[in-house]
Amino acid sequence: MNTLGKAFRRRLIAGLIVIAPLGVTLYILWWLFRTVDGVLGRHVYGAIGITIPGLGLIMLVLLLLGVGWLAERTIGAQIFSWWNGVLERVPIVSRLYGATRRIVGSVFGGDEKKFFREVVLFEYPSPGQWTLGFVTGGAPKALDGRMKDGVTIFLPTAPNPVTGFLIIVPRHSVIPLPVTVEEGFTYILSAGAVPPGGVSLARSDFAAAARPASTPERDVL
Repeated sequence: MNTLGKAFRRRLIAGLIVIAPLGVTLYILWWLFRTVDGVLGRHVYGAIGITIPGLGLIMLVLLLLGVGWLAERTIGAQIFSWWNGVLERVPIVSRLYGATRRIVGSVFGGDEKKFFREVVLFEYPSPGQWTLGFVTGGAPKALDGRMKDGVTIFLPTAPNPVTGFLIIVPRHSVIPLPVTVEEGFTYILSAGAVPPGGVSLARSDFAAAARPASTPERDVL
């Protein structure tokens, strides 16, 4: 009886492991479909009097393709340039629009403008404690005289990576990991239960990153 109970429990857990990720994935995809479809769908369905699932999504894709095509044409580029200039002169709106435009351009600007460039380990919040983060760019120009070859790192919170911290550290103090950004986020979402694949770090790697680099002497005013 005890053996039967263990087999039942083992197979139940095995089935849960197989079904749960699929169920969560399908739920998220369905939620995204309904959300995106409803952007234009709620207006279209009200106008035509019937609901056709997917019609709003198709119309949204066609609208984006049309705007993209127009933006690549000379007259379209001039119109959008004029529109950007108008928005950037409106108080409050200019800051929000400008920041959003730069973020969207960084995320969808192509491989040469990847928002998250690499996954790294660095010591935080204190020496001897290591944290996983994502390099988003270099250090601000204001730190040129104080930090040599600095990098800006986004440190997401686990298991909710939507929020986090922005930290600027010297390049020599981070350890690049041979994993994809997706694997790094999976590690954070699972609260460390699913480690990034293919990561094997020796003690010397941590020691090299933790060892302070020699900094050039600066004139004292």
